[in-house]
Amino acid sequence: MKTIEIDDELYHYIASRTQSIGESASDILRRLLRLPASPQPFVLVQENMIDELKTLAKMPKKKQTLSNQEKVVKRVEYVLASSHFVEESKGVNRFLQLLSALYRASPEAFSQATENVQGSERIYFAKDEATILANGSSAKAKQIPDSPFWVITNNNTERKGIILCALMNAMELPEALVSRVKNCFI
Repeated sequence: MKTIEIDDELYHYIASRTQSIGESASDILRRLLRLPASPQPFVLVQENMIDELKTLAKMPKKKQTLSNQEKVVKRVEYVLASSHFVEESKGVNRFLQLLSALYRASPEAFSQATENVQGSERIYFAKDEATILANGSSAKAKQIPDSPFWVITNNNTERKGIILCALMNAMELPEALVSRVKNCFI
């Protein structure tokens, strides 16, 4: 048995891949490298596995450690704590800040969620202003910053909170975070 030194990031990666209590680092690496369970002389790692390891080594740390949901949560919490959000007096601007954060953190989940969030007579989200304006006699829309989406904006503050919470629920974000956002629009 040989001893090798590895950096903390690699150690945490190996440890996070543990499948059973007591599994050794050698067992984990053998499984990840698709090597036989017991040592074999002169076993060569396949070319594609070397490429996979190189790709893994190049990935930024956050991508390895944060799930998509965790990234969204962190982005929303950052906005909620920012002075720009806290000091903003207009509900529509806070509404747009949070929508922008949700989109930037997870464009695909945001896009899917917007398909499920709409009113009984109005469409709340669209890829163009005309679609929203066509679905309401007095509808007003604004583009969500840093996104291709438009959102209806002439709802009252409470309705904006309801729309945000419905979107966050459709994105399967934690209920505690959804409640915090709701409280910003009461």
